[in-house]
Amino acid sequence: MFKTLTGAIDPKKKPTDDEIEKIPSYIFCKWLSGNPNSIMAANAINMYDAIPIQNQYWMVKNAFAGKIKFIPYPKNVSQDQLKKVEFIAKHFKISEEKAAEYIDLMDINELNDIINMYTELELKKKG
Repeated sequence: MFKTLTGAIDPKKKPTDDEIEKIPSYIFCKWLSGNPNSIMAANAINMYDAIPIQNQYWMVKNAFAGKIKFIPYPKNVSQDQLKKVEFIAKHFKISEEKAAEYIDLMDINELNDIINMYTELELKKKG
């Protein structure tokens, strides 16, 4: 996913739509906000979160490719965190952006119960 993110500012990289689809919009915005020149783009994407991720990605690529050399990846985002956000969004039927905010506000026991429930459901589907 990081290679796809960095491809948004590299004019030589051309990711596929499937690779772009794997990027959660809130992660894309969080990554964009790591550079002062792209914060306004992150704010615009946050305001209009109904825009499909491919359109968000290509907007950033067309605006910043070759102009910004580096945006650091947010260190506190892991695959486990992405799964937590996905499960909370499913459970409360909210967007992933709001789910990320809910995680910070939720009781840890309630959060763990919801995550365990959805993890068990995923394991049953695979098995």
